[in-house]
Amino acid sequence: MMRRTGRLFAAAFGLAISIPAYAGTDPIVATLAPTATAVPAGTYVDFEILDPLNSKLSKSGDRFRIRTTVPVAFNGAVVVPDGALGEGEVIHAARARAAGKAGELILAARFVEYQGQKIALRSFRFAQSGESRTNEAVLVGLVAVPVVLFMVGSEVVVPAGTRGQAKLVADIPFVLPDGEH
Repeated sequence: MMRRTGRLFAAAFGLAISIPAYAGTDPIVATLAPTATAVPAGTYVDFEILDPLNSKLSKSGDRFRIRTTVPVAFNGAVVVPDGALGEGEVIHAARARAAGKAGELILAARFVEYQGQKIALRSFRFAQSGESRTNEAVLVGLVAVPVVLFMVGSEVVVPAGTRGQAKLVADIPFVLPDGEH
């Protein structure tokens, strides 16, 4: 009776619906298709620097290794595991100089690589200066001018294992396993 009413209602409005009869068989379990999604650009990536760096020996353009320390995940799905290797670049390096001028070192994270894909990074600028001794140099300069030329500020040292954070340049598309949204 109910099925007939449903058909009459549907026919009155020009709808074509079909209500299958239940014959006592097991219900059909729907299999969900994999869902495509993406980790959004701007998501933070935590990593560590694997190579020691310093303002005395590093040069602009030098490359150094990095490794993720926390998985990159989205809604509980790990897209890039911890331990994924990547690369950073020395943007600027300057040795400590005379008159107490400190060393300078500016670094950038470039990418991490996972499953043959280079995932570009941005917004990490490791900028650190050594301890400046300019004030001491000026004070000594008032007393003995020739000594100022030999007083040098400290170098910037970035030991292996130093942690950093950068952002994804673009979305990372991935497919959720069946049954997850």
